[in-house]
Amino acid sequence: MEKYTIPADAFYEKLKDPAYAEKARYEFALCAQLQVTGFPKLLLQVNDTKFYLVAEGFTPYDTLNARLENILRELSATNQDTTN
Repeated sequence: MEKYTIPADAFYEKLKDPAYAEKARYEFALCAQLQVTGFPKLLLQVNDTKFYLVAEGFTPYDTLNARLENILRELSATNQDTTN
């Protein structure tokens, strides 16, 4: 734990906490529902049911940045369409 500057006692206490176990089960279920089969994978969640796949595996910064800008542009255009 010292490598990550996490107090070992606090880590092991939380590891045994049922609330954290439930959070982990939720995350695993969400990954299964989103069909995540490998890591790293970057998803951008825009609401409770909408996710954008931004990257799978190694993705250069410029590519990642361009994809995020495109998603944000699309979301902005969508929001303008719904407010007019």
